[in-house]
Amino acid sequence: MWYLKYRFRHSDCIYTPKLKQLGLTVFFYHLGSYIKGKYVFTSSLQQIQGSDKNFAKYKYYLSKHPDIIILENYGNVLFALAKHKSALKIYETIYNPIFLYPTPAHLDNDGFEIVEIACWEKKPLQNLIESFRKNKTTEYFEILKFVNRKMEDIYVTRLLPKLAPKQHESIILAFKYGFYQFPRKINLDKLAKIAGVSKPTFRENLKKAEAKLMPLLIPK
Repeated sequence: MWYLKYRFRHSDCIYTPKLKQLGLTVFFYHLGSYIKGKYVFTSSLQQIQGSDKNFAKYKYYLSKHPDIIILENYGNVLFALAKHKSALKIYETIYNPIFLYPTPAHLDNDGFEIVEIACWEKKPLQNLIESFRKNKTTEYFEILKFVNRKMEDIYVTRLLPKLAPKQHESIILAFKYGFYQFPRKINLDKLAKIAGVSKPTFRENLKKAEAKLMPLLIPK
């Protein structure tokens, strides 16, 4: 299977400018799309990381955005139906049903999207790359990896929404900063400082997250 990982920023993005302004990051899951009239409609799930106050501001911003058709909220998770002008061919190309999404996209607070896409064929991914380069709203595009490889794993979307927001944040931070690497790249003291909580609180959140995830990862 062909695998493409890229870093991208475009001027017409609904989400990343506000994420950058509020200091939030999000893991973004593509749930499906369809074309109707002059628009490409896309459904997504977003798991937000950051302060509760700024999360509320972000949710309010999306609820008032003219291109967000429906918005639902469960904890730190947002479900959204958005519309994009089909005249911008990049949207039809990105949301081509031929593509698989092995991991969630990461929309960071620097305004960049880190996306991984897989496809049985090479040509559609080459067409996608060409679309990015020709797209008039593209501000930055970089190929991080483009290879033919076996897909060893697929991110399981349904696991993390079962966690409480602070539990979700703790395990994401622990993974992001190398707590589960060997040797460890960070300790609990530093992780707690990043999260803005005490060490005992962070440890408790992390342990609860691990306790909920392990039964789902290891079959009985």
